[in-house]
Amino acid sequence: MDIIETLNAAGQQDLAAHLETLSGDARKLLERDILSQDWEELKALYAEKSSASKADNVSADLKPMPFRIAEDNLKYDYWKEIGEMLLGKGKVAAFLVAGGQGSRLGFDGPKGMFDIGLPSHKSLFQLQAERLQNLATRVGHPIPWCIMTSPLNHEATVNFFTEHNFFGMDRDNIRFFEQGTICALTPDGKAVLDGDRLALVPDGNGGCFRALAQSGSLAWLVEKGIEYVFLYSVDNALCRICDPAFIGALADNGMMASASKVVHKANAQERVGIFAFQNNKPGVVEYSDLPEEYRDMTNPDGSLVFDGGNLAIHLFKVSALRKLQTGKLPWHTARKTVCGIENCFKFEQFLFDAFPQLGTMLPFGVIREEEFSPVKNAEGTDSPKTARTMIGKLHREWLVKAHVEVKPGKLYEVSPTISYAGEGLSRRVFERELGRNILEFEDA
Repeated sequence: MDIIETLNAAGQQDLAAHLETLSGDARKLLERDILSQDWEELKALYAEKSSASKADNVSADLKPMPFRIAEDNLKYDYWKEIGEMLLGKGKVAAFLVAGGQGSRLGFDGPKGMFDIGLPSHKSLFQLQAERLQNLATRVGHPIPWCIMTSPLNHEATVNFFTEHNFFGMDRDNIRFFEQGTICALTPDGKAVLDGDRLALVPDGNGGCFRALAQSGSLAWLVEKGIEYVFLYSVDNALCRICDPAFIGALADNGMMASASKVVHKANAQERVGIFAFQNNKPGVVEYSDLPEEYRDMTNPDGSLVFDGGNLAIHLFKVSALRKLQTGKLPWHTARKTVCGIENCFKFEQFLFDAFPQLGTMLPFGVIREEEFSPVKNAEGTDSPKTARTMIGKLHREWLVKAHVEVKPGKLYEVSPTISYAGEGLSRRVFERELGRNILEFEDA
């Protein structure tokens, strides 16, 4: 079946007619866009989602997923040792989802390039690269780093890393690849055109598994002997990348295919997804999908029943990733204005839909102030200011625990090049590094 027949069979006669009006490079570019799409799947998605309701997103059999703070577990140090051993044997890789732009922050560029205003003025990318390099040096083995960009920011991301000499990391140990895209559809199911090109939008963070495989990066990891992949989002300024204890906990629990970091919700209204069991399978329910009666439900002690907040920090066994590359995650729908057309269908897949498919997931409770400071908004909650403050207070606590006499009212930035999570600090280190790798500041 040729391209015109394919489009006509999928109900895209308007697109087929437009293609016939083009010639030369314009036609070749549109043909390339068209061939990148599964038109039968798009037809089926439109038929399904145009009649779906919000209630379809949540099962009636919804149960909370209990979790404990991992540091309170007697096995925590043991897990840390196992994780460090696996890292030292080259069994662990990092996978960064970095397709977002900084537009909500008032920044024109990839979000990972954003400077949150620390005294060092390091970008989110640099903070993460230095943490990863510090850990790799400590365990004595490089940690492969897969970075998923989007078509919108791929070139800018690669150029940024190149200009900064990959922050001291080995270029051959980093893989960049683009997130997949899917065509937006008009309210009546027709392909949206952006000029003479298809209006292609990112296929959601759940597309990361497909992109990892199709880019050859999963095969690259398998060839390296990787057994665990730490997956996280670019906007968490406090992310403990490839946390050894987290890795060790999953390795110690041989029955689990994956693990996720979880925090207690700040309050019932906090806009984060929550971990729960639906039909006895682990998963995440988005804040907007969680019925109010569940959202506000409390235990006798006043704590929330549905309390496990999703940090978007996950760990997968490679065997699970190989399973996910062939399985299909469900598609979700958003109604947005695309190319000036209101109420268009944008389809996306969510990463957390992998958990019910895999069937098992280990919840790993962490302390919010130590590991979760998302940078999403220009001001207010989850902003650069809140991230700076959280980093400054956490690093101050690190120094206090190292018996350093800190100045009253001062916050501190400890470079990831000298401490991954508070280790290796002392009065002597403080005196030597103050003004260089340890910086004082006041958060205005």
